[in-house]
Amino acid sequence: MDDRSSKLANRKESPAQLLDKFLQRTAVGVFVLTIKYVVSAAGFVVSDELADHAGWLQIVLSILVLVIVFPVFLKYLNLHRKKECPDTSGYVIEMFKKSAVKAFSLTFVFLIAVKWMAGNYLIGLPTLFFINAILAFTLGVFSITFYLLLRNDDDEDPEDDFDTESGP
Repeated sequence: MDDRSSKLANRKESPAQLLDKFLQRTAVGVFVLTIKYVVSAAGFVVSDELADHAGWLQIVLSILVLVIVFPVFLKYLNLHRKKECPDTSGYVIEMFKKSAVKAFSLTFVFLIAVKWMAGNYLIGLPTLFFINAILAFTLGVFSITFYLLLRNDDDEDPEDDFDTESGP
């Protein structure tokens, strides 16, 4: 291991960086949950054999969410225990909030469309299918919007050196 990578490995994250990392990992976990709900909804319209495999895939995806989010969640809880909570007015937090509002708003439009489709075209599907589809839509819109908003900022400001900043 060279000098630079050993310095990066020994560097302690600032509370703000840890919060950003927690929110970003949460968004990734939410996207994995989106896939889980899509698979769950698909289980109602595919063959029994595929539905059985879908059940196993859902278990794997649930474990993956824990692997992605839980370690940084524990670090974030440790900050709260130490009373070192970061300021909650950062850019990543604002994008997280904007994404949540957009997902919430678009969910109502999706609910109206689902109600119309359920009454006209999707007759006979169980309620759990629609619940899974709605959850997949909401979580998918949230996670995708979050990353699109963050990416748009990265494109606008190539001089941002947040990744190279060191903690206090």
